[in-house]
Amino acid sequence: MNTVSYERNSSLKFLNRYETNFTLFLFMIKPLPSLITLLLLLCAAASLAQTHTLSGFTISNKKAITPIYEGNEVKGYTMFYREDRPDTRVANYGLDFFDQDLQKVRSAMFPKERHFSHLLRRAYNGETFSFYFYNTRTKLLEMDVFDRSLNKIASKQFPLQSKADQHAALEELQVYRSGASKPLSGMNLYAVPNKGFIRNGYTGKMKGFSLEMYDNKLNLKWKYKSEERSKDYESLLVHEVTNKYVLATIARRPGNVSKKLEFFVAAFDVETGDNLFDVPVENGNMQQLSVSSFSFDEKKMEFIAMGEFYSVEDKELADNSQGFYVKRIGLNGKQNLAKFFAWEKDVYPLMPQEAKKSLKEDYENFVHKIIRGADGKQHIVVEQYKVMADGVGIALAVLGGGTSMVKGVIGNMLIYTLGPDLSLEKVSFFEKDRTDCILPPGAGAYGAGLIGQVINMNGGFDYQFTQEDNSQMGFTTAYINYKKIYKSKFRQKTLVNIMYAGNTQLITDNIDVSSSNEVVSFVYPAKPGYVLVLDRQSGEEKLEMKLVKLN
Repeated sequence: MNTVSYERNSSLKFLNRYETNFTLFLFMIKPLPSLITLLLLLCAAASLAQTHTLSGFTISNKKAITPIYEGNEVKGYTMFYREDRPDTRVANYGLDFFDQDLQKVRSAMFPKERHFSHLLRRAYNGETFSFYFYNTRTKLLEMDVFDRSLNKIASKQFPLQSKADQHAALEELQVYRSGASKPLSGMNLYAVPNKGFIRNGYTGKMKGFSLEMYDNKLNLKWKYKSEERSKDYESLLVHEVTNKYVLATIARRPGNVSKKLEFFVAAFDVETGDNLFDVPVENGNMQQLSVSSFSFDEKKMEFIAMGEFYSVEDKELADNSQGFYVKRIGLNGKQNLAKFFAWEKDVYPLMPQEAKKSLKEDYENFVHKIIRGADGKQHIVVEQYKVMADGVGIALAVLGGGTSMVKGVIGNMLIYTLGPDLSLEKVSFFEKDRTDCILPPGAGAYGAGLIGQVINMNGGFDYQFTQEDNSQMGFTTAYINYKKIYKSKFRQKTLVNIMYAGNTQLITDNIDVSSSNEVVSFVYPAKPGYVLVLDRQSGEEKLEMKLVKLN
């Protein structure tokens, strides 16, 4: 195993978890053809670097490193950081590329105004990169777009359109300063595969929302304003953007302070911005439904909504759900099929005894991934969560602190396997130790489905990634189990890989990634047979990336 290391003379650091409001959403989810070709050539010519040590770096968020995929296989990684030079008015942002064996391929840097320019989001759409900033001196939003060779091809400034936009932008900056978690609303940027980017905004006093799409050269293609079509107060949560549709949940309430929320699922045409449909999640007044996932099935050309259901009398955050549901919605917004799976009747008979306990302890299911196999089966990867009163948060709130009085609690992993006819065939249960996560102020008023979205935005789940194979039959799902060490504030970290090879059995592989109590570890998918583990030594600006072979 070869080792590669290097140092930078200037102080290089990754944007930390709270700085720029969890903006470490790095952009490489789809293949990068020209770069992939270069990576493959370098792999053949260079000696393999299975471990890479970097000095002068700090990191606290795993999204600072993102895999580059070719199909479903990892062919390299991107690393994003900020270079802070003392006594200068310029902050340089940098991007490094590594191949699948951790050989550094290339770097690029671009300057921004130090102390005033704050990175809100970044995205990659398969053709171009986009960086979205807010400048507190000029009070302007700024967007820079680069091609695959990292040449700047467009730049644009956007004035804040309302006081609500200004409030949202300032809230983004306050998040990392106060140590709070990301609120549900924010200034977001979404990549449209190969076509451009969509940014959101707010109208009035957060009465409505706006969406704007720009092509890769930042030419405006369309703009949508909700308040032009509705008298309600509306909030938008985007679940997924495809090359055809924007999929979202819309929460509506009759007044600004009203707690009566109604939820709708909506789809927008990527080319025109037209609202294709906007339909309520619930049909009639027979039950309450939460929405944890809304996605598009390209094979069947249908939209899929998932969540949990309650009786009409239940309170969503106080009472247990009665089960989970899957709805398939056509392109016209009409429901094609709905399946409801009750815990007692349908799910419990397929579960081991130890799994039944957690479902009776007020846990909800958050959908991380839906894998649609070539055999027509669907594997739904979920992680349990619930909301509990936070004693520390309550005490600080009493003293006047702007903290949440509730916290998120993360439970076990489950995989539901559905047949081609959406019948529930199998429930696979994976027990792990409980972890807690911070929730933003006011989170106690969110519905169960939205709470899961907030936890996911803030990186509170233990789920790491799902990687499918090119046959579309098998997949690997990874999560970390944090086990509390007796009489210690540290936790032992075990990476658990759940592997499925197209048969009925799921097997697991456990790898201890603890290293030491002073090391923070992050895990990423890697080339076949490996995972990438990144270790950060506490108190040192030193990182170690290493490829770990699966058993």
